[in-house]
Amino acid sequence: MLSSKERVLKAVNHEIGDRTPITFDAEQEVYDMLYNKLNLNTKEELLQHLHVDTRMILPKNFLYPEEEMSKRVKQSIWGWKAELTEYTGGAYDELSWSPLADSADIADIDELDFPDSEDLDFSHYPREIEKHSDKAIIGVFTWGAYFLATHIRGLQQLLMDFALNQEYAEHLIGRIADRSCEILDDMLEKYGDGIDIVYMADDYCSQRSPLFSPQDFERFVVPYLTRIVDKVHQAGKKFLLHVCGAVRPLLPHIVDAGVDMLEPIQTRAKGMNPEELKREFGDDLCFYGGLDLQQILADGSPDDVANETKRLIDILGKNGGYVFGPGHTYIQIDAPFENIMTMYRTAYNYRPHSQK
Repeated sequence: MLSSKERVLKAVNHEIGDRTPITFDAEQEVYDMLYNKLNLNTKEELLQHLHVDTRMILPKNFLYPEEEMSKRVKQSIWGWKAELTEYTGGAYDELSWSPLADSADIADIDELDFPDSEDLDFSHYPREIEKHSDKAIIGVFTWGAYFLATHIRGLQQLLMDFALNQEYAEHLIGRIADRSCEILDDMLEKYGDGIDIVYMADDYCSQRSPLFSPQDFERFVVPYLTRIVDKVHQAGKKFLLHVCGAVRPLLPHIVDAGVDMLEPIQTRAKGMNPEELKREFGDDLCFYGGLDLQQILADGSPDDVANETKRLIDILGKNGGYVFGPGHTYIQIDAPFENIMTMYRTAYNYRPHSQK
């Protein structure tokens, strides 16, 4: 039997292992529900129970300094502010203030105090890597420069810049990217031993389409994405890019940038048909995620969940190149307990492509 690390890396390299690798993450309220239902006490106990092959490690102050964490309105290390907002069953941090929202001058960008590698705490990485040495370790350094810019500038204003103030957008994203690359370099140099995959979230899409054209993607995103992927590959790691929604029109550029893995494969979004994705991009990308949260996991029966799990493994797992998990990074609070358990039992036990 393969170790979890071996199983995931075989999938990333488009090889067949003993079963489809499994990943998991969820909103905190879902973790709490699962702990209660399963009589478990820790995240590690839960991941072991669900046969999860990956372990993701984030800087302790990934977005917010420790002293800000307990505040209702908190300021991020990149300068924006977010407010804790309740909804039925849970809460989330909603962007409430962007430092460059009213800026008209490129010089304003250079006045912002962006974090450097000394501002992020990676000190726990060696301990966590050693503790989970048999798992596929996914190391996180920061969000993508575009995604950070949507918070620092504001999404609507940044997209207006793409059309009307391109030099401003290019300078902002470029400066964020420079700082992000410095942080990545520091993480890889000091804490890279034992990391198998480097992860970056950089959401460009709605469920209907990308939020901007492939031409804008090539101008504003591809340069820093390629730069980051090259650094990761030079360090001997694989690169996992998170993009929710209808990313299909951007995939040729993403493949050209050298991305190894794509998360979360939101199959209900336009153009994200699993058969077409596997046929067109399966030789280049390892797909990561896939199980629809909006309808199948939330509203379907356990049989629906089991059947969709098998369908995804049949299609995306053929000839390797697939890590099974939720079709959004975080399982939401509307997912019934039995559906979650069916999802993970089925993924673990269903092995149509496994080596004998």
